[in-house]
Amino acid sequence: MSAEPGGGRGRLLDFWFRPRRFESLRLYERLGARFLKRYVPTGGDLVMRWARCRRPAFRLLRGTRSESLHRFERWTRIAEAFHLVGFVAFAALATWRFVTGSLGILGLCAGLSLDLALGLWPVVLQRYNRLRLYRAMRAADQAAPVWPCQGA
Repeated sequence: MSAEPGGGRGRLLDFWFRPRRFESLRLYERLGARFLKRYVPTGGDLVMRWARCRRPAFRLLRGTRSESLHRFERWTRIAEAFHLVGFVAFAALATWRFVTGSLGILGLCAGLSLDLALGLWPVVLQRYNRLRLYRAMRAADQAAPVWPCQGA
C-alpha cells in the first residue's frame, strides 16, 4: 500500500485532501493544532488518558499497523469534510440572518467567531493529523518485511 494521499487509488476528492506544498506540521502547530489535540472530545489527549485509566487496553488504532493507519487516514477525511460542510452552512445561515435583519452585527460577529472555532479550527487538526499519518505510513511501508517468493 502506498503511504501517499488516497493510497494510490486516485480518489475523486484527493485534490482537496492532498497536502499542499506550503502545509507542514510546524504551520499547523502554529495555528493551534497541538493545543486543540489536547482537548478535542473525540480522542484528544485528555480523553484518551481518561479512557486508558479506566480500560488500559483501549486504543483508537486497531488491526495491523498499516491497515489501522489507512483506516484512521480515511476517518480524518470524513471528519474534515463534516466540519467544512458545517462551517460553510453555518456561515451562510448567519449571513442570511444578518441580511434579513433578524441578527445584529454583534450576533453575526459572535456566530462567525464560534463558526471559526468549532467549524474551521478542527479542519486544521485533521490536516495536521493527516500529515503525521502520512509520515507514519511511509515509515510503516519502509519497515514492512519483504518476503522472498516461496516455491520459486
